[in-house]
Amino acid sequence: MSADQPILVGVSQMTIRPDEPTRPKSAVDFMADCARLAVEDAGVSGLLEKVDALHVVNIFSRPTPNPPAELSEALGIRPGLMEYTAIGGNSPQWLINRAADNLAGGRTRVSLLTGCEVMYTAARSGEGMIDPVSAIAALETGMVGDDRFGSHRIEMDHFADLPVRVYPILENALRAGSGMSLDEHRRVLGRFAEDFSKVAALNPYAWFPTERSAAEAVTVSADNRMISFPYTKYLNAVINVDQAAAVILTTTRVARELAIPEDRWVYLHGGQDAHDIWYVSHRPDLAESPAIKACVEDALDQAGIGVEQVSLFDLYSCFPCMPELARKMIGLSVGDPRPITITGGLPYFGGPGSNYSMHAIAEAAVRCREDRDRYVLVTANGWYCTKHSAGIYGGRPPGRSWSRTPPDRFQAGLRLPAPLEIDPEPAGMLVVDGYTVWHDREGQPDIGIVCGKTTDGKRAWAQTPAGDADVLLAMMTEEWVGKAGRIRGRDGRINRIEF
Repeated sequence: MSADQPILVGVSQMTIRPDEPTRPKSAVDFMADCARLAVEDAGVSGLLEKVDALHVVNIFSRPTPNPPAELSEALGIRPGLMEYTAIGGNSPQWLINRAADNLAGGRTRVSLLTGCEVMYTAARSGEGMIDPVSAIAALETGMVGDDRFGSHRIEMDHFADLPVRVYPILENALRAGSGMSLDEHRRVLGRFAEDFSKVAALNPYAWFPTERSAAEAVTVSADNRMISFPYTKYLNAVINVDQAAAVILTTTRVARELAIPEDRWVYLHGGQDAHDIWYVSHRPDLAESPAIKACVEDALDQAGIGVEQVSLFDLYSCFPCMPELARKMIGLSVGDPRPITITGGLPYFGGPGSNYSMHAIAEAAVRCREDRDRYVLVTANGWYCTKHSAGIYGGRPPGRSWSRTPPDRFQAGLRLPAPLEIDPEPAGMLVVDGYTVWHDREGQPDIGIVCGKTTDGKRAWAQTPAGDADVLLAMMTEEWVGKAGRIRGRDGRINRIEF
C-alpha cells in the first residue's frame, strides 16, 4: 500500500444553541474557532502552520467576498491552494474525495476543510439568508464544483423552486411507486422522525436534542403546521442554525513525519461523485437515483467490501424521502437493523446549508476511532436529489492504495435514462407523476403543484385553480399519483389543471 494513503487526523464540530449566551461573531470567526479545535483533536502542535490546502464550503448566511482568503488571514496561515465550493449539500464529501486525490497525488500535504452557517444569529440581527444569486455575484473568488443552478425556469414558474416544495413532490412519487397507502406512508414518516430524533436527542451537537414520537411528528398542531404535503414542520430540514464543522486530512507518510498519533488516524477507503439528470423535469422517474447507486457501488468497490460489511450509515436526510431513496438504491431492506443516521439528520440534528455532511464525516471519524473494525458509509446530496457524493471510512488501513476513476470520467460512463422533453404550454390531458399541496403560514392549503406527463410522453407542470379547496383536500386524502387531469389554460406562465 502507498505511503501516501489519505487519512483524517483531526475533526471538530461546534453548535451554539439559542439558549447559549454567546453567539458567533461572524461565519469566518466561527470556522476559525472550529478549525483550531480540529487541530487540537489531531493531537500535535504546529499542525495549523503546515496546512497548504484550505477548502471552504459555500455559506448562505453572512457570506463575504472571499471566505477562504479571509479565513486564512484569521488563522494566520498562507496555504498555496484555497477553494470555495458551489452550492450543494454534496460539497463536504465531494471535497473530502477531491482532497484525497490531491494528497495521494502529492500535490498537497495537509488539507483543512471547513464550513458553517450562522443563520440563527443572522436572523436574530435582522439579516436572514442572503439571496444566493446576489452572494455569488459579490464573490471575489471562483467556485469549485458544478455551479449550475438547481431549478429549471418552468419549475420555478410553477412554485417548484425550493427544497420545501420539491422534495414533497419526490416523496409522493416515492410513496406511490412503493405501493403504500397514504395511511401506511404517514406511519413511515412518523417512524423516520422517531428514529432520527432519537439519535439527535443523544447527540451533544444537535440543534434539537429532543426525541419526537411518531404520532407527534405527523400530527398537525399549532407547533407543527403542515408545510407542503405530506411534510409537517417536524419533517423539514432546519437551516436556521449556528453550526460549524472542520476536518483535517493528510497522508500516512506526512502524519508520521509530523508525529500525529496513530489513534487519531481514520482512513478513507473509497469515495465517488456523480449527478443524476440535472433538472427534476427531465427525469423519467421521480423516485429513482442511478447516481446514488453508482457512487456507492464504486466507493464500495474501491474499499473492497460489500454493503453488508458496513456497520453504520449516514444517508443524507434533508427530507424523509432522501434516506429512503438512498436505501432503495443501495439495496438496504426496510427491516435492516443498522442505523442510517449517526447525527440525527437535518430536521433534528440541524441542516447548516451545504455543510451538514461535514458533521456526519466528523462523527464517522469518531465512530471509527471507537471501533477500528467499523466501516461507515456517508452519502451527501445537493439540490433536488441532483449532485451526489459517497465516502467510506474505516479505522483499519485499506488493503489497496487510494485510487478512483476521476469524477468527470466516472460521470461520462454513468448510464442515465434518456431525459424527457419539457412541454412548456401543454394542452389536453396530464397524468400525475408527483405532486404536493403547499400551505400558507397559517397552515391552510394554498396551491396544488403537479408534475406529470402529457399524452405524448413529455414532462409538464401545472397548478390547481386558485381557491379550489375541494381538490386540495382530495390531493391530501387520496392517492393523486396516476390521476389524469385536463389542462384548462394558462395564467401568465402557469399552466392550470382541473381534475
